[in-house]
Amino acid sequence: MSDMPDQPVSAPRQRALTAFARLWPGDTPSLMVRAPGRVNLLGGHVDMHGGLVITIALERGIWLVAAPGTDSLSTLHALDLGANVTLAHTPEALEARLDVTGNPLPGWAHYPAGVMWALCQRALKAMELRVVFAGDLPIGAGLGSSAAVEVAFAVTWAALGGWSLGADDLAQVTLEAERGYLGLGIGIQDQYTILQARQGHALWLDCRSLRHEHIPFPSGGTAVICDTNTRRALTGSGYGSRARDAHEAARLIGERDPAVRTLRDVTPEQLEAHRHALTETQYRRARHVVGEIARVERAAEALRRGDLAAMGTLMNESYFSARDDYGSSSPALDAMWTAATTQPGCYGARYSGGGEAGAVVALVDTAQVRDFLAGAAETYQRLTGRQGAFFVTPPSAGAGVWEQR
Repeated sequence: MSDMPDQPVSAPRQRALTAFARLWPGDTPSLMVRAPGRVNLLGGHVDMHGGLVITIALERGIWLVAAPGTDSLSTLHALDLGANVTLAHTPEALEARLDVTGNPLPGWAHYPAGVMWALCQRALKAMELRVVFAGDLPIGAGLGSSAAVEVAFAVTWAALGGWSLGADDLAQVTLEAERGYLGLGIGIQDQYTILQARQGHALWLDCRSLRHEHIPFPSGGTAVICDTNTRRALTGSGYGSRARDAHEAARLIGERDPAVRTLRDVTPEQLEAHRHALTETQYRRARHVVGEIARVERAAEALRRGDLAAMGTLMNESYFSARDDYGSSSPALDAMWTAATTQPGCYGARYSGGGEAGAVVALVDTAQVRDFLAGAAETYQRLTGRQGAFFVTPPSAGAGVWEQR
């Protein structure tokens, strides 16, 4: 976890403190935690195959204030949703996904409950809490909002629970919450970035070994988040079927080559050699994953030498590959990519997260950001009749305790 930088008081931080004081008058939070969102500059749909990614943490994120709870209960207030829930700290209630009254947990509460469940699997105490959390991340935009919530709770329980885990293990705990409790077949890049990001740097991550490198973000370049204001869910979308196609491609190639465990182990030449064993859809999904991993290697070199134009070109290639081979773009994402890349000063762009909806990240010449923002907003509205949302984000520090009493 990164040291927390000096930053001004943020709106979500103050909102969370004000709500805590209103809910529990006269009491003072024991802890304040910040967990940023993240955007993947390159490396889409590869972390579940143990591939390579390049990410940054966002200045925007989740703020959580907490104090110890009582009676084996945790009371959680999701301020931005205007919702609350009380969790019983029993394995039975967690497994049944029920609140203290016996009602099904609301969807948002599965994320902290999943972290509690994952900690229980490791025999680590998740102490009772009274919590308020709030953020300034667009929810469901592919910017890691759910992972930020999970990490914020994991950091809180580690700080108050009398135990500690390294960032690698803490990332695994939150990943287990999503895989084991929520049943999502995701990889580790979101949680790991949120915990390990460094201010002013991009994070190159090997999602198999967790080997990583902090690469200084080139001066003169700015990451701009371009939110389409469209949303999708990981469940009930095409996300799962595309992932299954890619995993099945790896399995079929692995039957013929025992050295292949995932698509991370497949070279472009091997993929072509085994194309006859795959359906056309499996082949195209695999071609995106294999090609994307190779692009990340080239992108890391581009960032190390400060070559923004080369990085932007690779981001555009990633967008085309995800759209045409992986099949996970959408009319709104296509319109936003067009709106971004037709502006002067834009080196390149791609969508972040699982696709189908959400946000595009653009790499923009810092000197032209103001004109980019105005031009991209106007173009996206003209193409879609919809207003987008845009914000600039320098690479931020990872999650950590902001204040503890």
